Amino acid sequence: MQDDTSNRQGRLFLALFISLAIWMGINYLFPPPKPPESKKPVVTVDPAKDSDKTSEAKPTKITPVEQDTNKIDKILSTVKKEDIKTFSLKTDSFLIKFSSLGGRITEYYIRNHKEPDGSEFIIAKDPKFKINFEGTEEYAVELSRFEGFDFNLINDKDTIPYSPYNNVNFASAYDEKTKTIIFEAPSLDGKYIIQKTFQFFPSENYFKFYLKLKNISKETVTIASTNSEVYLRSFGSLGPLLKNREDFNDRDVQHYFRYYYLDGSFKDHVDSASAQGFLDNVGSWFSGPTPGKDERFEIKKGINEKVDFVGTGSRYFIGVLDPIKDQPNGVVLDNRKGNETGVLISYDNWKLAPGEEIKLDYAAYVGLRELDGTAFRDSQFDPKITPTSTFAGLSESLDKSFNQGITTPLRNGIVWFLKKIYLIIPNYGWAIVIFAILFKLAFYPLNKKQAESMKKMQELSPQIKAINEKYADDPKTKQEKTIELYKKNGTNPMSGCLPMIVQIPIFIALYTAFSDTADLWNSPFLWIKDLSEPDTVFITPKLAIIGVLTINILPLIMVGTQIIQSRMTTVSTDPNQKMMMYMMPFIMLYFFWSMPAGVTMYWTMQNILSIAQQAYTNKFGKSEEKKLAANNANATGNKPQPTNNAQKGFRTNPKKKKK
Repeated sequence: MQDDTSNRQGRLFLALFISLAIWMGINYLFPPPKPPESKKPVVTVDPAKDSDKTSEAKPTKITPVEQDTNKIDKILSTVKKEDIKTFSLKTDSFLIKFSSLGGRITEYYIRNHKEPDGSEFIIAKDPKFKINFEGTEEYAVELSRFEGFDFNLINDKDTIPYSPYNNVNFASAYDEKTKTIIFEAPSLDGKYIIQKTFQFFPSENYFKFYLKLKNISKETVTIASTNSEVYLRSFGSLGPLLKNREDFNDRDVQHYFRYYYLDGSFKDHVDSASAQGFLDNVGSWFSGPTPGKDERFEIKKGINEKVDFVGTGSRYFIGVLDPIKDQPNGVVLDNRKGNETGVLISYDNWKLAPGEEIKLDYAAYVGLRELDGTAFRDSQFDPKITPTSTFAGLSESLDKSFNQGITTPLRNGIVWFLKKIYLIIPNYGWAIVIFAILFKLAFYPLNKKQAESMKKMQELSPQIKAINEKYADDPKTKQEKTIELYKKNGTNPMSGCLPMIVQIPIFIALYTAFSDTADLWNSPFLWIKDLSEPDTVFITPKLAIIGVLTINILPLIMVGTQIIQSRMTTVSTDPNQKMMMYMMPFIMLYFFWSMPAGVTMYWTMQNILSIAQQAYTNKFGKSEEKKLAANNANATGNKPQPTNNAQKGFRTNPKKKKK
C-alpha cells in the first residue's frame, strides 16, 4: 500500500510538471496578441472669469456655450497657471487637497488621529511621513500615490486612464463651514453642464460625492447610450507604495488590487495585470482575438442586479465608491499591463430633454481595511441607526472589499487580542511572544497528547524496524503488522498531526493579520525594524544571474528549531519519509524567507515551546510511568509490570542471548 502511495505521488508530481511545461511552452510559442497603443489626448477649457469668488457655498455661474460654437476647437485653449485654484481640507482623520484643474482631488492623506474611544491611532510612525500641510507639521500617509482621485467622466475608452476633463479648469467654490467643495464646467461639446460636489464630515471616514448633468441646449441630448457608453473613474490604484516598483516581488504585487460587486458577486483582480483568467487567455491563443473586440478593456454587465460598489485596495487601505440611487449597469476593467486605473463604472442610459438634469448620489469611503474603520463615528450618519441619514442606501456588503479571506473572523480576533496585549506591553513583538505562549497553554491537552504519541512512537521504533525488515518484500503484510502493533499498544501515528492541523488556520490568520493590519506596520522588535516585513539585516550587492540577495535572521532560527523538533519527534524508518524530513526544513526556509517577521517569529516560538514540551515528556513522562507501575506493584504485592513493549519481552538486540 505504501509503495502504491509513493507511485501515485510520483505520478502526480510528474503530471504537474508536464502540465507546467506545456503551459509555459504555450505562453512562449503563442503569446497573447499585443493591444494597440492608447492615445492620451490633452484637452483644456478656459475657466469662467468670475471663478475667483471661492468663499461662497454656491459655485460661480458659468456662461453656457452658444449652440453655434459646438465645435470643440472653439472652446479649447491653454489654462493659465494663475487661473488654477487649489483648496485644502482637514478632517479628524484625513488631509485632502483639491484643484480646479480637473475639479479633482490631487492628494489624499490619512493622518495620526484619536479614535472615538480616545485612544491614539498612529499610522505614520516613521519620520519620513512628516509633512507640512498648510503651515502645520503633520504625520500622515499619502494614499493617492500623488496621482489624485479623478471623479471625472470619460467618453472614449482610448482616453483611459486620463480623462480629457482632467485638463479642464472648473469654476469652483468652497464652503469651509460645511466642508463642501463644488466644481462646475461645460461639457466638451458645450451641450450640458457638469457639476461635481464633494462633501466631507469632520469625524467620519466617509464622504459624499454628487454628480449633476444638466442639458443647456435647445435639443434633446444623448449623453450615454448602449452604443456610446460613458465611464466614471473615481479611485485609481491606491497607495502607499512601500517600495520602488522595480523592487516588487510576487507578494508585493498581490498587495495592490481592484474590485467590484456586481450582480450579487464580489470580484477582485491584482493591479497592473489583466483581469482575464487563464481560460480566457487559452481561448485567445487558439482562436485569436475576437473580431471587433477591444482586448485592452473588459466590460462586465449585470444580469439580475446592477453595480453595488467598486474600489481599489492596497496592503492596509481601501477606497470604495458606492452608487446610492441610480446604480450603473456595468464596470470597465483596463487589461493593459501596468494599468493603475482602478475600476470604472459605465452608464448607457443618459438622455436629457432641454433643461432636464440628472442627479447622481455616491457614498465614498477611504481608510483602513478594517470593520472599525468603516464604522460611523456619529450615529446621525449611520443609516442603520438613523434611516434619514445622508448615507441612507449604503451597501451592506462593503466588508467584502477587505479581501482578507475565509479566516477573517479568526484574523480579527487575533488582531483584537494583540491590541489588548499592546495596551499593557506597548510592543507588538512581545505581544506575539505572549500570544504564542497563551495559545500553547490553551491547547496544552492536545499538545500533551501529541508529545506522548511521539514518545510512544519512539519506543515502538525498534519493533517497527524489525517488522519492516522481516516483511520487506510483502508490503501488504508489513502494513497489517504495523497497524496491529499500533492497536496493541494503543497509539495512533496520526494523532500527533492534529495540533498541526489546528495551527493551519491560525497561521493563515496570522499571515493576513501581519500583512494588512496597519497597527503592526513599522512596529519594531529587538533587531527587527518592521514586524510586517522580513527581518532583513543585510542586502548583498547585485550578483550575476541571481541578482540581489537579502539576509534574514529569523527564518534561519526558525529552520534550526524545526530541525531539532523533527529529530525529536520523527521515528519513521521509511527512507522516503526520512528524506522528506531532511528536505522539509529547506522547503520551510524558502517558504518563510519573505514572510512578515511577525509570522516567522510566532512559528519559531511555537517550535521552541514544542521542543521544550517534548523534552519534558521524554524525560519525565517515562519516570512517571515507572513510578505508577511501582505504586501499583506495592498496592498488589506483585512485581512491577513492564510499561512498554521493550520491557514486555520484545528483544531489542536479537544477537544478545538469554542467560
